[in-house]
Amino acid sequence: METMQTEIAIVGGGPAGLMLAIELGCRDVPCVLLEEDADPPAFPKANATSARTMEHYRRRGFSDEVRALGLPPDYPQDVVYCTQLADHELARFRIPSRSEAARRSALGDLSTVDAGDYGREAWPTPELPHRVQQMLIEPVLRARAAAYASVRLCLGQRAISLEQDDHGVTLLVEPSNGGAPWRLRARYVVGCDGPRSMVRKAIGVGYTGESRVQRDFFGGQMLSIYFRSRTLYGVIGKPPAWQYWAVNARQRGLLIAIDGVQTFLLAVQLAPGQGPADIDPRAVAHAVVGREFDFELIDRMPWVAGYMLVAEKMAAGRVFLAGDAAHLFTPTGGMGYNTSIDDAVNLGWKLAAVVQGGAPPALLESYDSERRPIALRNTAFARRMADSIGNMRPDSTLDEPGEPGQRARAELGRRLAAHVASEFNIPGLQLGVRYLGSPIVAKEPGPVPPDDPNHYEPVAVPGSRAPHAVVEGKVLFDLFGRDFTLLAFSRMGEAEKASWRAAAHGYGIRLDLLEVGDRSAHALYGADRVLIRPDHHVAWRGGPQADVGALLALATGRAMG
Repeated sequence: METMQTEIAIVGGGPAGLMLAIELGCRDVPCVLLEEDADPPAFPKANATSARTMEHYRRRGFSDEVRALGLPPDYPQDVVYCTQLADHELARFRIPSRSEAARRSALGDLSTVDAGDYGREAWPTPELPHRVQQMLIEPVLRARAAAYASVRLCLGQRAISLEQDDHGVTLLVEPSNGGAPWRLRARYVVGCDGPRSMVRKAIGVGYTGESRVQRDFFGGQMLSIYFRSRTLYGVIGKPPAWQYWAVNARQRGLLIAIDGVQTFLLAVQLAPGQGPADIDPRAVAHAVVGREFDFELIDRMPWVAGYMLVAEKMAAGRVFLAGDAAHLFTPTGGMGYNTSIDDAVNLGWKLAAVVQGGAPPALLESYDSERRPIALRNTAFARRMADSIGNMRPDSTLDEPGEPGQRARAELGRRLAAHVASEFNIPGLQLGVRYLGSPIVAKEPGPVPPDDPNHYEPVAVPGSRAPHAVVEGKVLFDLFGRDFTLLAFSRMGEAEKASWRAAAHGYGIRLDLLEVGDRSAHALYGADRVLIRPDHHVAWRGGPQADVGALLALATGRAMG
C-alpha cells in the first residue's frame, strides 16, 4: 500500500482546515489536507464573518477579496424583525453595507456601544464584521492554500482511521469515489472534520455540554430552504436587510438574503415528529412572508439546533482538534465558523514553530489551555442568544386591529430591540479574546476589564489581542512581522537590538523589531516594549531592561513544565 509522508496532516477542508493550511503554508511547513468533497459547498451555511476573522484574513492578505463577496456593495446588512415579513416591522438593527464598512463612513447601530463608557469608538478594528456565505468564502480559502508550495490539497480523499505512536501518526485514506486506499504518515494530525469527527472518535475524546435543547425556535429539528425569487423584495415592501425574522404565534422563520437580488435561505423549525418530506417549502415560505410570491426551490437541508458542545480536550498526544470537531454551536451570534478560524490561527504558528525547531513540543500544550476556554465562552454566548430569541413567545394579539395590536407590537418590538443589540453588537466577544491564564504569556498583577460580549475596552494586558491603532496613517497591525514582533515605543539602542536578535536567532525564531514614535499608541499599549505573538496577541510588555532570553523562552514554551 502506498504511503505518503508529511509534517502535518489536516483532516477536513472546511474553513478551519483551510485556514490552518494557509498558516502553515505561509511558513513553508509541508502539510497535506484531506477533504472528502472534491467541490466546495453549494448550500448556504455560516453567513457572518466576525471582525476578528476579517483581521486574520487581513494578516494573510485577502480580507479585501472576502469583503468583495456577498451582498451588493451598498446593500444594508440590517437585521429586521416583523410579525410576518410583508406585515408589521417590529424592530430593526442597522448594520453598514460592505462599502460603508470598508470606508468606515457609517456604523449604523454598531456605534451605540462603548463610546459613552470609554470615550472610544465601539469597534476599534481595521476590519468590521462582514456578511457573506461560507460557500463563497471556501473557494477563496482553497485557492489561497493551494498557492503555497508546501501545501498539498488532496480533495475527494477520506481519512477512515488513525493510529498514533511515539514518533508520528498514520492515517488510512480512501478516495471518496472508489479506488485503492493509501496511507498518510505525519508528525502531527489536526482533525478539522466536523461534528461527527473520525479524528475525535479515534483518540477517544467526547463532547461535553448540552445537545438538542428544545425551544419554540432554534431548538431541535430545523429545515433550511434555499430558493430563488424575483419578486420577494417587492412583496416584503421594506428597506432591504440581511436577515428578516418572522416573529408570530403561527409560523416563525428566519430569512437570509444571499445575493441581495434573488437568492435566499429560509430556516424554519420542524414540529416534533415532523420530517423534511412533511414540509411544503413553497407553502411555508409564503406563511413566513404572509403573501404569495414566485418561488423556485434550489435545495433544502435538515439540521439540528440546540447544541452547546465542547470537546473534553482539544489535543491528545500528536493529535489536535479544531473547528466543529472541537466545538458545536447553535448559530445565534454567528461564532461557530469564526471560533474555528481562531483555532486554526492559534495552532498554526505553534505547529510551525515546533516542526521547524523554533520551539519545543511543549509549546503545543498551550493550544488546549488557550482555546478550550474560548470555546466554552463562545458556545455559552450562543446558547444565551438562542434562549433569548427562541423562547420569546409572541402574543396572539399581534395582528389585532386598533390599540390592543399596537400595544402588543410595541412591547414585542422593545424586547426584540434589546435582544438584537445583545446578539449583534458584540465587539467584546469578537475583539476581547484573551488568554490570561496561558502558560506562554507573562503574568501581570492588577485588575482587567470584565469580559463583556457587548463592550470592549482596548487593553494590552499580556494574553489580550493586540489593540488596533493607526500610526502615521498606517494600520499598526499591517506593520507587524509574520511571526514575533517587538514593538518599541522609545528608541532602541544598538546593544538592545543586538540582544533581541541574538536571542531570537539562538532559539531559531523569526523576530521583527518595530519602532513606533506615536504617543497615542504608546499610551494604548501601556509600556515601552511589547512582544506581539504571530497571532497578534500580546505575549509580554515592559521596559528596555528586560531579560530577553527568558521572555522568548516563555513565549515559545521553553519555560513550560
